[in-house]
Amino acid sequence: MKWDPTPDLYAPYLRTRIRKGRGVGEGTQYAPWLRIRDVPSRGTSSAVTGIVVPRPFQLLSELEATYFFLCEREPRTVDVREQWPIFDIDETLRLANQLGVRHPYRSGRPEPVTIDFVITSDTADGRQYRAAAIKSKDDAHDPAVKKRLAVQYLWCQARGLPWTLVDTSYFSKALLSNLRFIRSWFRHRYEPDQASTVRFAALFLEIYRTNVPLNTLITLAAKCLRVPESVALDTFCYCAWTEQIPISLTRPIALNRPLTLRGASAIA
Repeated sequence: MKWDPTPDLYAPYLRTRIRKGRGVGEGTQYAPWLRIRDVPSRGTSSAVTGIVVPRPFQLLSELEATYFFLCEREPRTVDVREQWPIFDIDETLRLANQLGVRHPYRSGRPEPVTIDFVITSDTADGRQYRAAAIKSKDDAHDPAVKKRLAVQYLWCQARGLPWTLVDTSYFSKALLSNLRFIRSWFRHRYEPDQASTVRFAALFLEIYRTNVPLNTLITLAAKCLRVPESVALDTFCYCAWTEQIPISLTRPIALNRPLTLRGASAIA
């Protein structure tokens, strides 16, 4: 699901941004309609380079960053498009009027309603798309916000695009910190080798103990495999990111603390 990139198909005041790829295209050709500089910041926005799609992503909040990282870890995900615009402005104006909610405007002209994320997945039934709205618990229960979200929902429903208001109640600073920690292999430009990662994961699970700090386990794994500790740490992070090592994301991850695995028995 994507918009035609031909600028002349859109209102003249939108064309300059569309020529720059804003809101149109897929994969590396896509650029978000809204950027960090376009919206008021509370100091929680971030720009990151994607793993699944290697382009800069504009994430407007910590909640969006958390959801984005979770989407990237899903093996079926093939594309993520943030701040995706609904260029069907006549219809969103009609829906906004019907619901009694103010439509976005800029300099007196109607702007596209934007959906936080549109995710593309490869499934057994073929390529599928879904839309996701990311709101805090308070915003999700705000009547005015609910009406604005209803515009998105009704537009998506009429076009067979599944739309979800994501439950962010379990999103926490610890979860985001953990995701960033295990994602560091990508930032360090670590290039995974399947045989090496399988071997590392098997060894790590063999030497794992619930009361041993992570840095001690990394040091031991590095010695056993005869690799630098920095490589062992990046390999651990990659294995955790790809769930070859089933870490718990709900408990803080730090080098100087014991690591919690999902379903781990109390091996001392």
